[in-house]
Amino acid sequence: MTTTVREAAMETRFVLSNVSWETYECLMRDYEDSSAPRFTYHKGVLEIVRLRPRHEEAAENISRLVDAVALERGVNIRSLRSTTWKRQDLEQGFEADACYYIANAGRMRGKDVLDLRVDPPPDLVVEVDNTRSSIDKLALLAAFGVPEVWRYDGERLEMRTLEGGRHVEVAESRALRGVTAEAITKLLAEGSDEDFVDWMRRVREWAHTLAETEAGQ
Repeated sequence: MTTTVREAAMETRFVLSNVSWETYECLMRDYEDSSAPRFTYHKGVLEIVRLRPRHEEAAENISRLVDAVALERGVNIRSLRSTTWKRQDLEQGFEADACYYIANAGRMRGKDVLDLRVDPPPDLVVEVDNTRSSIDKLALLAAFGVPEVWRYDGERLEMRTLEGGRHVEVAESRALRGVTAEAITKLLAEGSDEDFVDWMRRVREWAHTLAETEAGQ
């Protein structure tokens, strides 16, 4: 077994090779009631991420933006935050920084036991990542059939949607129409400089404007 360590402003990554699925399952049981660290598994490679405050703050602010848009538009969503998603048949598993059922929120409401062999994957997965992962996360999420991924590196948010078995970059979300990568990036930058109350007022005004624009179309 070999170990690689990468450190950055928002997280520290430990990568282990030649890890069995059984070992991964044991770790998941041991950390079942803990939100940290985060684990990603891909065919024998296990990545362990120790989160730092900037990482958690960014993930929380993105969640607030999604919640604000859903509330202003009257869209029911189901947020499952850092739920563990795994499939032994794919030999893959991951924990997102945030994830949402949007189009499938009604179908998945109240369902506690999730089986991705029969249940749909979350409609939107959020990844905060400013170090280069040893695992191709986009390929992993594509294997699970995740329709949309937002990735934030601490400076810029990019949106990607699943097309032809791979995630391609787009300017505007398909899960939340009218929400652009540019707008989210700008709001996240402002969120790091403003007081919480002032920033949340700005977020609510932005979300309200989006809802009015959609209603007028």
